[in-house]
Amino acid sequence: MREEPLRWILTGRKTIEVRVAYPNLTRLSPGDRLRLNGQYLFVIRRIARYRDFEELLAHEDPAAIAPGWTPAQLREALRTLYPPEKEALGVIAFEIAPEGEAYGAAGTSGFLGEAPQGPSGASNPSGTGASHSDGSHASTDAAGG
Repeated sequence: MREEPLRWILTGRKTIEVRVAYPNLTRLSPGDRLRLNGQYLFVIRRIARYRDFEELLAHEDPAAIAPGWTPAQLREALRTLYPPEKEALGVIAFEIAPEGEAYGAAGTSGFLGEAPQGPSGASNPSGTGASHSDGSHASTDAAGG
């Protein structure tokens, strides 16, 4: 993850991580652990699935995804990161919390990789990870991420 979204997560300002529904991500469940940038352990508290970014923004608080960004800025950043064919896979919102603050800490571990730049070279506000064509930017890893 990029520095700014990671800082938002670590300070509790960003509690929702957004990704497109790559197959490896659809296997995750509430209670599964995520290792952010190889060192910060978080637990998935809730998972919501949406058809597209419009539906996501109609149901999730944009401030929990990208503090200080308007819904329009967030939509633009997500569509810059994920082209239409990726958005067509569906969208997943993961509500996350530090492992000590979340219920059900048992589960598979995973990690989230570095996010590419958002619009105009700005940090990606959603912290949505690297956009690899095979969806390998986040994966379950029984070895602990």
